[in-house]
Amino acid sequence: MPGCLAPLDPAVDVSIVIVNWNTCALLKKCLSSLRQSAQETAIETIVVDNHSHDGSAGMVQGEFSDVHLIVNPRNNGFALANNQGLGCAHGRYALLLNSDTVALPGAISAMVRYMDEHPRVGILGPRLLNADHSLQTTLRDTPRLFDDVLKVLEAYRWPLLGRFARAYFRRTSAVHNSHRATCAAESLTGACLMLRREAIEEVGGLDPRYYYLFEDVDLCYRFRQHGWLAVFYAGAEVVHLGSQSSSQIPAGRAIWHFNGLLQFYHLHRSRTEFAIIRASIALTALAHLAWFFVRWRHSAHVRPLFSAYAKILARGITGRVR
Repeated sequence: MPGCLAPLDPAVDVSIVIVNWNTCALLKKCLSSLRQSAQETAIETIVVDNHSHDGSAGMVQGEFSDVHLIVNPRNNGFALANNQGLGCAHGRYALLLNSDTVALPGAISAMVRYMDEHPRVGILGPRLLNADHSLQTTLRDTPRLFDDVLKVLEAYRWPLLGRFARAYFRRTSAVHNSHRATCAAESLTGACLMLRREAIEEVGGLDPRYYYLFEDVDLCYRFRQHGWLAVFYAGAEVVHLGSQSSSQIPAGRAIWHFNGLLQFYHLHRSRTEFAIIRASIALTALAHLAWFFVRWRHSAHVRPLFSAYAKILARGITGRVR
């Protein structure tokens, strides 16, 4: 993975990499927002289209001639497609940006200024906002076994344990940070991440073993393991609608979530922890399957979810991560 960038062009401050899958209208809004958000910052924009069938590639070619477009003949997954974009990136910084975002005026320039002033920051995430400009959580936690077992088993839903679990997460999870002040982070939501070129050259890009989900958690973890800081920056704001591609296939999202969690534990945790998280995933998958069968077995729209949790159960039992 190290060395995945194109040669540096000092005239380019930021290479913006956007991976798209069937979000044509949102992609157009995203691209339209970039110039005003970059202001005096010199940018290049790279769109990687993961085999969309909604006219996304044609829209980019017809309306954004300055954008470098890569059209994949199949869906290569989010991590690998981002790395394809990084392979064309000449800037001092790379900005990984979701297609369902709108960068507010001055946000990209503000992020560049912060990175210029703080040379040990390898990865920077702005404040994310919902469509109505209410706060969206940006800070995340690095996976920890006790926390993840509670989450996987959905302990917050349990009649007695749920109260304890909810109070515990309110007290300990970065998700419940007020997001009012700039601070060091364990992990950041991958909807908008600015990366330092030197850090990418040392650590590498996204790990393509993650198809979708958890690749941002893994990236932040690896950067921090190499001594680079991950920072939440409250001085820049980006609107993020969230899950506009994956919401088209909820069953797939469930598989990718648990597979990503398994992959992280497989790569970065002990065999014992991997075995425990596998058992937790298998148990919760079995519970979902029982619920679907008893309550919704005659409902056609549940069949894809039933199939998804059957696959999740198998992966929990076998430990297969792909």
